[in-house]
Amino acid sequence: MKKSSGNFFTQHYDWLALAVAIVALAFAAFYFVKALGEDGETSAAAEVRRIDARKPSSSGVEAADMSIYQLITRTSKAPVRLGDVDPKGYSFLASDKRVFCAKSDCHAPIPPDSKVCPVCNETQPEEEAPQVVLDADDDGLPDDWERKFGLNPGNPDDADEDLDGDGFTNREEFEAGTDPTDRDSHPDYLDSLTVKLPLKQTTLPFYLRSYMKTPGGMKLEFVNPKERNDYGTLGRTYSVYTNAEIGETGFSVKSFEQKERTVKIKGGGGATRKIDVSFATIERKSDGRQIEVAVSGDKPKYVPVDVQATLVYARGPVKEFTVVAGDKITLNGSVYAVKDIKSAGKGAHVTLEDASGKSRTIEALEQ
Repeated sequence: MKKSSGNFFTQHYDWLALAVAIVALAFAAFYFVKALGEDGETSAAAEVRRIDARKPSSSGVEAADMSIYQLITRTSKAPVRLGDVDPKGYSFLASDKRVFCAKSDCHAPIPPDSKVCPVCNETQPEEEAPQVVLDADDDGLPDDWERKFGLNPGNPDDADEDLDGDGFTNREEFEAGTDPTDRDSHPDYLDSLTVKLPLKQTTLPFYLRSYMKTPGGMKLEFVNPKERNDYGTLGRTYSVYTNAEIGETGFSVKSFEQKERTVKIKGGGGATRKIDVSFATIERKSDGRQIEVAVSGDKPKYVPVDVQATLVYARGPVKEFTVVAGDKITLNGSVYAVKDIKSAGKGAHVTLEDASGKSRTIEALEQ
């Protein structure tokens, strides 16, 4: 038998390496099995305890107060409305109440109870205390005013009564600042007067058809085609001399001028002819106004006289007045003279004058 060379480890290296590997695998298997059998939550709790055990008992730093941030968070989810903010409280959405400084070149926002502006040192005006007006019957008339004029502060119906009979209620008199016990003290009646559009142009009710020279003077013939004559047919004729009245029309003849004018004949090669341009001057008896009326022959020519307006009075029962300049109207016993009527674009201006000579113009605009 041949004797082997080398030591034991050298001769048995392969077997030793295999034995070490088997032992390592055995230990690994043991720990793996132990880990699989341990509860995960128990392990985590144990790890937390291990970490906490390493913390110091006190860090020396106090925890932050999170209440203000929690309030802001809640407010952002349900924002505060400015109208709900308590004026005596505080909110990050509204500042304290401020007023502007009375000095124009300062105008700084300052607390409302400031006597002196802290910015410019200007003395601030004191706020007047509001006046308390008592109205026991809630009729719009203060109790003191009712007592002053003998009304009952406990009767709400007297506001719509007319104490002095001037056409205005006691409430209207109070609002106008007039005396409800004085018939001559009242709001302007013209406030209730309007002009109905359009204006109308009036003409003479007759035209001058012809004239004739007679031993008694020049006799003129006027015709009113809308009035019936003595025979019951339309077309009343007035044959009058100068300085005589034209029937019952309210006009009279002041004078007559017989006159001709030479004109060229169109297409007549320079030939001319004479045309009658005679005219009468008539006068209106009511105001003395004089109007020239030319002879028209059988072709009626109506002469414009006045601009006519219709006035509507809406206080009490509605009334309408058809007027021309110079007419007068009566409103609740007050007389007004119509001084002028003019067109104004598509509207009109009517000027009236009261007994004291005070004038007022009523304007109307086309709608």
